[in-house]
Amino acid sequence: MGYVAVAAAGMLLLSSCATGGGQAAPTAAGPSGEAADIAPCEAVEVGAITRCENFYEANWPEIDRQLDELYEQAKETDGGRLVIWDWYELGPEVIAAFNERFPDLTIETRGLTYNLSSAIISAKATGSRNTDVVSGSITSMAAMYDEGFWEKVDWTSFGVPEEYLEIGAPELLPDSINGSLMQVNTDKIEAPDSLDGLLAPEYTGKVSVAAYNAVVFAGYGKALGEQAMVDLIGELKSSGTLSLLEDQNTPLSSGDVPIALNQTLFNPNPSLAAQPFEHSGVWAQFSGVNTDAKNKPGAMLWVLWNAYDPDWLKLRMTDERFATTQVPYAGLPSSLFDEATGLMKTNADALLAGLESGAETETQDTRDEWNSLINAADAALNG
Repeated sequence: MGYVAVAAAGMLLLSSCATGGGQAAPTAAGPSGEAADIAPCEAVEVGAITRCENFYEANWPEIDRQLDELYEQAKETDGGRLVIWDWYELGPEVIAAFNERFPDLTIETRGLTYNLSSAIISAKATGSRNTDVVSGSITSMAAMYDEGFWEKVDWTSFGVPEEYLEIGAPELLPDSINGSLMQVNTDKIEAPDSLDGLLAPEYTGKVSVAAYNAVVFAGYGKALGEQAMVDLIGELKSSGTLSLLEDQNTPLSSGDVPIALNQTLFNPNPSLAAQPFEHSGVWAQFSGVNTDAKNKPGAMLWVLWNAYDPDWLKLRMTDERFATTQVPYAGLPSSLFDEATGLMKTNADALLAGLESGAETETQDTRDEWNSLINAADAALNG
């Protein structure tokens, strides 16, 4: 998915229960007695992300219980209609997987690519039906977040571990990971393990990047500074190493331009591989509920199901029909990723390897620095 500004999300405050700190916290479906007894996270650090190895034993049962309650509310809200806009529209097989458990909800979806953010803003301004679910990364959602499109959400009231809410603002629910990778035609070339390595003579004319994808250089800038990043982009261009291509996939697959600086790989050509590189960026992506949503229970239901439901995630990890869905959140147990096959394994292995080797990761605290680096890289790339 391209790196574009998207909107933000929130939560319907329907009722409350007591939290450990004595404050009233929102819950999804009304009072249900005392707060669930959830075991502490069995924490393993995966780069900047905390993995809870016991998530499905400790946290999922409470989330799953609340999904059933949300479903009953969602059926009675806006006629059971759930609207989801994204970069690409949801595939019918994804909707079918959701409706297998929640059959009485009707999903309407649109793919808006670069126009996603403006469509959400326009819908709110005109009062027309807006998307219920919105999503994005910390940097791509920055403008919408600052304009107040995210409601304050206590996702822990659903059973989500506190550790999952440390990278972004606490109201942002992490649902997947993405990152900068070298896509390589291994029949034609062996890629270096760093962007600096691409300056070697054997890579002249062998590397591409899309004009809109300047973010692939931002991790380098975060590690080594903006000027070093700008100088590197200039050298890659002036040496004839780097080409700006709108379609990277065709020359990558044919081997004419056998290295593509990109994000996750969605081409099943067995000659193609994806690998992290020194100072690559790997970041979390988040979903939530549009403050302008008409079916907030349905949106909460979708967000939690899509991010964490074990049956759905197993399909994503093992069924090639879902190979181009995003890699699940790295905070989920390692056993989930051990199941991965095909393209999902290719992408998951590469992104997790990047995290484990110290990839640069966006956080709420470093958001503005990241956006400044992305803007500087874009100017150097397209100037």
